[in-house]
Amino acid sequence: MIVEWNQRLVDGLDLALNESQVCGLRFDAPSRMAQLLLEVAALPEVGPIDPDPRRLLLLAGVSRIEVILRREQGQEPGPVVPLDSLEDVESFFASLTQADAMYGWSFIDITDPSDDWNVTPSLSLGADSADGDHTLHWFTECGRPGPGYGWDSFALQGVVYFAELSVERADSTPVPVDEFIADARRWWGAFEAHDDRLSTDAQQRAQSNSLSWRSWGGTSVMVPGRPS
Repeated sequence: MIVEWNQRLVDGLDLALNESQVCGLRFDAPSRMAQLLLEVAALPEVGPIDPDPRRLLLLAGVSRIEVILRREQGQEPGPVVPLDSLEDVESFFASLTQADAMYGWSFIDITDPSDDWNVTPSLSLGADSADGDHTLHWFTECGRPGPGYGWDSFALQGVVYFAELSVERADSTPVPVDEFIADARRWWGAFEAHDDRLSTDAQQRAQSNSLSWRSWGGTSVMVPGRPS
């Protein structure tokens, strides 16, 4: 568990979460522990891209969870879709055939979220008031086949109010938070440097063999612009 929080840590976590794909949310109310299932952009010190990008973000001391689901209508979000339980959230995740990664570089302890978050949630769990020490804002723009040959697009997002954070691999192996951040910082540094380990071919090879939480999992191949 993390004990000492500061802006450097928040900045590092924001970097580590950027372009990560949210694949599920779990919550154990008696223990006040939430798990966010992620697939992350991480590069080890040596060798190719990690073939298993799956990570569990463990959030302890959770006081409240809010989930917002909306059907997208063109460029505008539609009305909030009610959800009865986290089982409904899981069923929705399982129904998807496409989901995009998070972007924006800011997810932890956001002080001024956009108006998209200032709505009545589809689902609220926990205390009547959110008194967690920290917040995590997560989201995915996602979709699935609609009636006939149509396509249904959605915005799924949520906020977790929590006290402490830790990270594990999918097999429950602990990942020190410093390592979690370092792997992401290494990935972005290599990306910006046009490192061969993150070439388009290397990313495509990694994705074709990588493990995933979902059948639609796997972050998109990212191609850096040419140096100016």
